[in-house]
Amino acid sequence: YMRMAKVLLTLHLCAEAGVDLAGKDILDYGFGAGTFFRYCPRDSRLFGVEMDEENVREVDAMLRGLGYGALDLQRIEIERWKEHLLLAQSYDLVLCSHVLEHLPDPGDFLRTMKDCLRESGVFLGLVPVNERKMDPHHVQVVTREKIEQWARQAGLRVAYYVEADPWLYWVQPVFASNRGWKRLAAQALSLGVGLPATLLGARAWFQLSRIFARLTASRPTQAAFIMTRDSA
Repeated sequence: YMRMAKVLLTLHLCAEAGVDLAGKDILDYGFGAGTFFRYCPRDSRLFGVEMDEENVREVDAMLRGLGYGALDLQRIEIERWKEHLLLAQSYDLVLCSHVLEHLPDPGDFLRTMKDCLRESGVFLGLVPVNERKMDPHHVQVVTREKIEQWARQAGLRVAYYVEADPWLYWVQPVFASNRGWKRLAAQALSLGVGLPATLLGARAWFQLSRIFARLTASRPTQAAFIMTRDSA
C-alpha cells in the first residue's frame, strides 16, 4: 500500500490540478519500483534515476514489457547527483516522491529541480505529514509552512496543495521501524490495505478516505503539492 498510496495521491493531484500526462516528458527522481510510470500514458516519454543498478534494469525491462518505448532510466550516485546528465535536460513534469524529508537542505535540491523544468513545467512533490513516530531516516518534520519556505528559497511557488491518506495514521509508528515483528506487521498491513486501494482506484479511494477520517479521527499522512516557476 505504501507504494500504491503515493501513486493514487499523485494521480489525484494531477486530476484536481488539471495536469495532463499524455505526450509529456516526465522525470521521476527516485522512481523506486516504477509504480508511477505504469500509470502514465503510453505516449509519455519517461526518464528516471535510482541508486541501485539492478533495480534500474528490472524496472526498465518491466516497462518495456508493458509497451513503453520512450524510456531513459539511469543509476545515480548521490555524492555527485547534481552532475547527472538527466538533470541537464528539461521536462514537462518532475516528480519527487518522499525525498525532501530526507534532505538537510530541501531548498537547494528544489533549485536544481527548477532548472530541470520547462517554462510551463511543474514540479510534483509528495512528503509525509503528521508522523506520530518520526522515521529515523527523516531529517525534516514536514509542514505546509516548510514547503512554502522551501519553494521561496528555490524561486518556485506552491500552486496546489492537498493533504490526504488517513488510512494508516493510527498504526504509522509500526512503519517507522524496519526490524522484527514490526516489519512483518507493516508488510501485512500494507498488503491488506493496498489490495482494495488498487482495485477501487484513486477517485473512489479518496472519497472513502474522507469518510474514514471522520469516523476514526485519523489525520492525513501524506501531502502532495505542485510547484511552478515564480513569475514575480
